Order: sequence, then C-alpha cells, then structure tokens
Amino acid sequence: MRPFRLALLVPMLLAIGVKAQQPAQPPKLPQTPPDKSAPATPPAKDAAPATPTKLDTYLARWEKEMQSIQTLTAEITRSSKDKVWQTDETFVGKAKYQKPNLAVMELQKKGNPQVYEKYLCTGSFLYQYVPASKVIHVYELPPPKAGQPATDDNFLSFFFGMKADEAKRRYDLKLVKDTDEKNPWYIYIEVLPKTPGDKADFTKARLVLNASNFLPRQVWFEQPNGNELMWDLPKVVRDQAIDRAEFAAPTAAPPGWNMVKVPRAEATPRDEPKPSVVRPSNGK
Repeated sequence: MRPFRLALLVPMLLAIGVKAQQPAQPPKLPQTPPDKSAPATPPAKDAAPATPTKLDTYLARWEKEMQSIQTLTAEITRSSKDKVWQTDETFVGKAKYQKPNLAVMELQKKGNPQVYEKYLCTGSFLYQYVPASKVIHVYELPPPKAGQPATDDNFLSFFFGMKADEAKRRYDLKLVKDTDEKNPWYIYIEVLPKTPGDKADFTKARLVLNASNFLPRQVWFEQPNGNELMWDLPKVVRDQAIDRAEFAAPTAAPPGWNMVKVPRAEATPRDEPKPSVVRPSNGK
C-alpha cells in the first residue's frame, strides 16, 4: 500500500461509526455478509429517470451525519481471515479522532497483548510503531487535491466524507437488508467496485449502518487475494472534548527504538490499478 494511503487509514477508520441510542440491545452482527454472490440488477434500457429509492434516502442521511462528526473516542475490534495461511486474528483496542485529521489508535492481539500496533496521525505526519523491529516509521502526509478531501483516493474514503452521488458513481451499491420488526437496528448495504483502481483494493464489501442515526457500525471487505477484514466499532462516543496533546508528535524514539522517515511515494491516479489494501503490521 502506498504510504499516503496507509497514513489515511487511521482517521478514516476512526470515523466509520458512532454509538447508537437504541431502544434495545441489538444482536451480534454476522461475521460474513449476506447474499455475497447476488448480482446487481442492471437498469432497463431507455428507462425514465428513477425516483429516489430507499437506498438514496439512506445514503443522503449517511452523508449528512458523517460530515457532522467533530471528535470520536472508540472501542475497536479488527478481525482478519488469511485464506492463504488459513489463520484468523483478532485485535482489540481504542482510538481517538479529532476533525479534520488528528488520530491515535492502539490495538493489542487478543490473547497476546505483547503483540500490538500503534498509529499516531498528527495532521502532517503518520507515525507507525512496529514493535517487532522496534522502529517507528514516519510518513509525511501529502496535501489534498484541489477541491477534494484528503481521503478521496481509496476505498476507505467511502466511509469518511464521500458524498452520496460520488459513492454511487464509483461503486455498485445495493440495499441487501432493510430494517423490519425482526431487525430494527441495522441497514445492510453491499458495495462492489467499478474502477480498476478500486478493484485492486477490494472485490466486495459490506457497510452496516445503525438505523437509529444512519452512521456506520461495521465495515467488512474482501481483498482480491480472498483475505477478509472486518472493522467493528461497538462503542463510540462523539463530540466530546479531547486534549490536543494526545496527538502530539513524539520528540524522540523510546530507548532501544529507531525513528525512520519513509520517502514519500507519488500518488497513483485513482482509476489506475493500485496495490491491494494491506493489513497493518501485527508485530510478527
């Protein structure tokens, strides 16, 4: 993954969910998306302009709510399935985010807290802590393109500040499960890539929205190599004051560690093939 896309990973993932005020405790979300193989229905030729659908209404509400976020503190669970090595991993931890691009996230491997990850985004730089080699990689963040948010160049931008019209242009979106009497809590949306660049990032994805506030609760996606990644935010508190010092850059590496600045790579145009999304280092 290009360094600037890794650098954007933290703030984007922190911004994909807000704690819902729900009338009852919702059930545990499924670990694989429903109807994974169901194809999207192609539009009829020469059809009249479609009236707004339920999905259009949901996307408009989602866009509005996502843009209103100022700060977040979150509990995070990240689960991954490696189809090549036949392994499953789960990391749990906490994260904090402050608009527009300040973030810190720490995750520990479930059952083995000595294996951990830490990311710190100061707005100008991303610091990636790699415990296995005792190195802090420092990535310089490039400025956003004119007229575009800094997150506009990869799939995860779908969950952070992308407008509903742009989402529909770049992805095939399908409402696969709506709320009903048995499921009053969640809305399930299937996401399929259209451009070569997005297809290099993922083959299919699922966004789960909280029906109470139209903010994402869970993101699942499948990479081109078949690996799966799930981000779940079961508890998030929004718009509470966060001390800016929590996002301060380290002045020096810890004893025994090294700090290494990574040369900036040039951005690849969005519609060209890009490297697949890579899981953050787990310290192994």
